Amino acid sequence: MAESEKPNEALDLDGEGLVAEPRPAYGPEIPQQKEFFKIPARFGHVPVAEEPLGYDKDRRFEGHYPRIELPFQAVDVVKTGAERLGEVTELFPQGRNRLFFGDCLHVMRMLPESIDLIYIDPPFFSGRNYNLLFGDKNEVRSFSDIWEGGMPGYIIWLNARLYEMKRLLKPTGSIFVHLDWHAAHYVKCEMDRIFGYENFVSEIVWQRVTIHGDAKRFANVHDVLLWYSESERPKHFPQYAEHSDKYIESHYTGIDSDGRRYQLDNATAAGQGPARIFAGKKLEPPPGTHWRWSQENIDEYIASGRIIFTKTGKPRYKRYLDQSKGVIIGSIWTDIPPVNSQAQERIGYPTQKPEQLLHRIISSATETGDVVADFFCGGGTTLAVAQKLGRRWIGCDISRVAVALTADRIARILAPSLNDLRKQKSKKIKKGESLFDDIVENPTLTSVEEAKKKAVEASLLPTTGYSVEHWGIYEVNRLTKLSAEEFRRFVCRCYGAREWTGSDPNIHGVKGNELLFIGGPKETDVIRPEQVKAFAQSVIASRKPEERVGIMIGWGMDPKARQYAEQLMAHGEQVQIHYIKLRLWPLAGEELKSHVTRKHPKYKDFFAFILPPDVPRIGITRLGPMKYRFDVSEARSMNTGGKIINVQWDFDFRNGIFSATQGYQLCRKEKKDKGQSGFEGETVVEYAFEDVEPSSEVTIACRVQDDLGGEGMKAQKMKVE
Repeated sequence: MAESEKPNEALDLDGEGLVAEPRPAYGPEIPQQKEFFKIPARFGHVPVAEEPLGYDKDRRFEGHYPRIELPFQAVDVVKTGAERLGEVTELFPQGRNRLFFGDCLHVMRMLPESIDLIYIDPPFFSGRNYNLLFGDKNEVRSFSDIWEGGMPGYIIWLNARLYEMKRLLKPTGSIFVHLDWHAAHYVKCEMDRIFGYENFVSEIVWQRVTIHGDAKRFANVHDVLLWYSESERPKHFPQYAEHSDKYIESHYTGIDSDGRRYQLDNATAAGQGPARIFAGKKLEPPPGTHWRWSQENIDEYIASGRIIFTKTGKPRYKRYLDQSKGVIIGSIWTDIPPVNSQAQERIGYPTQKPEQLLHRIISSATETGDVVADFFCGGGTTLAVAQKLGRRWIGCDISRVAVALTADRIARILAPSLNDLRKQKSKKIKKGESLFDDIVENPTLTSVEEAKKKAVEASLLPTTGYSVEHWGIYEVNRLTKLSAEEFRRFVCRCYGAREWTGSDPNIHGVKGNELLFIGGPKETDVIRPEQVKAFAQSVIASRKPEERVGIMIGWGMDPKARQYAEQLMAHGEQVQIHYIKLRLWPLAGEELKSHVTRKHPKYKDFFAFILPPDVPRIGITRLGPMKYRFDVSEARSMNTGGKIINVQWDFDFRNGIFSATQGYQLCRKEKKDKGQSGFEGETVVEYAFEDVEPSSEVTIACRVQDDLGGEGMKAQKMKVE
């Protein structure tokens, strides 16, 4: 029987199973810039690095970080009541935005070129403990990799990721890299080599804190944003700031009878032009200039009072303050304050960036419907702003806690509580940026769902939901719910094999000379002796004796199945025509993982199967009118060596969408052990209900994350007294 194979195709399981893409083409060449790096002859032979640190012409960065391809597992899908799916593309196979948990380098290698803007705020080269934000073991491992080898090690680590980001950008795309003084100058040189010196657009200085005293030096109060484009034609939309009161008083000195402020502007522009008629007089423009408008417009402006005349008879144009865009913004930004302790957007980790900063960046480089990506998304500021501005987005983080914070933040946008909506009213929101203005204006409204749905349907803004997807760290309980076909496809991709499309039902995949049998999706579906026999017969019928290698993969093995496999191989050693090699591998065993772990010693933690934490119950104690204590101290990690490192609370759990209550997104306490910093989940909290009528029944929910990537949730109804 001839073998039959087919290439990997994207799985379309509506978010309930897996989402994977075909393998992309090999990465792009770096720019050739020999003239830029050319040494003048008078200096003789001086070696100059033309390539980014760590780059190899043949293997790119894969000599340091070998390529591994694993499937994505969708673990959560958040939809709105009136969701509008975006266009289904290779990047968005379900039409929804995507949030990934995994190492961004390997996630990016699975994605196609299709991004308009990338903003990243990678770990700064400023201190090991400062960069450890969430305490996941994945994050700890990643940051230990970054710090090995000092600055050169950090640069190689970052270059490998910047190289993939260059590949992902559209020709009109841009990338903004957020850094501080420790490494910005080193990274600038590397980005010149990766993106091309001619594609450097701007260095933006953001004053992130107010000036403070420093006896030893000028205080470091700024960060740097390096802006590069993929080509010489990036999208750009100038941004403007409001005029200061002082400027308005000094420049907009005229006031019309209706109270509108204006300034008088020149009526000419450079370049010689013809005479025009002004109020019946023919006026020649000054030498070397021309009148700004056609005769028709001049007549219209005079009639409406927009053109007036000075005492000497020169025409001047009224430019109104309310029609001014403001002051065009340059490369030094001093008008965006950091996130303070009282800010509504504050989550509670030290490097959170303000939404206003991302609003300016995204607005300057993209249009509605464009794709924005952040591959170090942290608490999700970039993605939250992208969602509000009607952009499609891709996010990724190595920390499962960071992914949970980001998912929660987007959920609060898609399903805001009434309290959140009313708080928006006190903030300056540009017209059209909030879907729910009518709801906020209604002081008597207590149920917002139907009104929200109508607002979503009437809005011009996209209201696309999102999926949370894991790469390399897979939730066992979700895998067991797959169909047999979906499960086999998943295992094939985990092993780097292709699906078998021949007629033999006992063969499910092929990798080189190896034929695969894959057991059932349920943990009770152990591989049995009769399955070993049938598979062995199929392998013998399909291959020459020297090519007969069969691998059987399943959750578990019947001991008799292993014995039978050994008997078959022993018989084949004696009778050449029956020769066969059989291997029986448990799905979560080291044998299956070895095709990943053997490529790099640091890859041993990339591929794992995990369980969600167990949250048996929520303890509730009434402390007073409308005030309660909530306790999930019985929650525990179900993964060997795992511990709970964060707890989140939603005291208004509706429609199956978890949206943590403000101030309860990051409930944890720092814990130091033998000089090492870490975090431990805060399992007991207090909360006072405000926008709830006494004796009302509400649903509360608690979500916990462990340090191995597991996440569990418990929801419970209660009566508020």
